[in-house]
Amino acid sequence: MDELDFLKKDWKRQEADLPKVSVDTIYKMIHKRSSSLMKWILYVSIFEFVLWTILNITTVNAETLETLRQIHLYEFEIVGIVLQYAVLGIFIYLFYKNYREVQTTDNTKHLMSRILKVRRTVNFYVAYNLIIFFIIGMVVFIAMLNFDPKFNDVMIQAEDGTQSMPLGFIAVFIVMLLVLVALLWAFYKLLYGILLRRLKRNYKELSKLEMRD
Repeated sequence: MDELDFLKKDWKRQEADLPKVSVDTIYKMIHKRSSSLMKWILYVSIFEFVLWTILNITTVNAETLETLRQIHLYEFEIVGIVLQYAVLGIFIYLFYKNYREVQTTDNTKHLMSRILKVRRTVNFYVAYNLIIFFIIGMVVFIAMLNFDPKFNDVMIQAEDGTQSMPLGFIAVFIVMLLVLVALLWAFYKLLYGILLRRLKRNYKELSKLEMRD
């Protein structure tokens, strides 16, 4: 084999190796970007923990606690607050665990699997909070109807002496509650939406790399 043939063979070998180098480089960039996004999801969850703590401190006082006692929801409020912090603490741990596992991942499939898991965890967390918020709102409304004397003025009294709440009043409350749920959803969309969309983009890029391999 003369020198020219040797150079051609070596060039073809290097050319064949170029896509492999390129894939590895792209993977490292996506890995770094995904790890950063998961870190920010962790930071956002900690921010939310601090935010809810501030809201609870500033809104819960002697007057609100007395109102809760009057409508027989004092224990319900305590349990709800404890549950709220417990659930948020669990999700913060899960976000931290996913972040740590992604940092040590060096496999495309594992990284794709972790991205999907993070997205599912965040979506489940948001759905859980929205459902719980609506349920708590309905429980408080029903308790106030039954025990808060302020609602006596809006009650309709039938000929047999029974009282009932106007359907229009109930409908207005449910609509207002749904509006609050929508605002809470928008809040979560702002907090987590951008990060999840970028993770989804990373997943699609990893899928393309997996197909090339």
